[in-house]
Amino acid sequence: MKIAIIVKTAITDSKVYTVHKNKVTYHTDNLFLSKTDKAAIEFALSWIEKNGGTVDAYTFEKGVLADRVLHEALAMGVDNVVKFSGVDINDPLQENYITDQFINYIQKNKKDYDLILSGYNTNSDILSAYIAQKLDYFYYDYVSAIDTKFNYESNLGKGKIRGQYKLPAVISVLDMINNPHLPSFVKLHNALTVPVTDIKVNKNNNDESQIIADQKKHKKVIFDLNKDPNSVQELVDLLKDDGILK
Repeated sequence: MKIAIIVKTAITDSKVYTVHKNKVTYHTDNLFLSKTDKAAIEFALSWIEKNGGTVDAYTFEKGVLADRVLHEALAMGVDNVVKFSGVDINDPLQENYITDQFINYIQKNKKDYDLILSGYNTNSDILSAYIAQKLDYFYYDYVSAIDTKFNYESNLGKGKIRGQYKLPAVISVLDMINNPHLPSFVKLHNALTVPVTDIKVNKNNNDESQIIADQKKHKKVIFDLNKDPNSVQELVDLLKDDGILK
């Protein structure tokens, strides 16, 4: 049994972002492996314990975050870790490109995974769907219960779907599928010494979102009743022009 897990960080700490005088600061020190990914790893390890095989972890996170989540995955018990550098998993325009890079890598290296897991979140679920479609794998998402006897339950907004999943498959799981174990400090320490395979991806400028600032300078108007008795009416007229008042 060959299992791959796509891991990422999750914002679980309110101190990840701080705001001061209209400036937003991003604190990566407060970002760690997501709870849903920990649950996915725990399930993968239970599969391997009963049936044998290997578990590989992949990430598309950037810089120190990539190393952090992969070292956490190693401490939990995965066998190999790989990061893809040069892509932005949070850019919706890059999702298709990232999928192609991932598939090219696993096919080139003859990975032939029976199961690809990912903890659910908005970005990873779209990526998981792309991977399943391009590999022609079965796809299951919002999975809230799953076992090694192929039984699963998907927790949808208006109900639940129960059945048996088929392999090869891509499965996106919720954190309620199990209670992941906490790795020891010794395992965490040892994981830091394991090398991370770094796949450097060429930047695809054709499919990259850009933030374009509004360069338009808006006219500043001061309404002073002491100087202009008609200023109230002028303010009302401007608000109507902008669609704020009708």
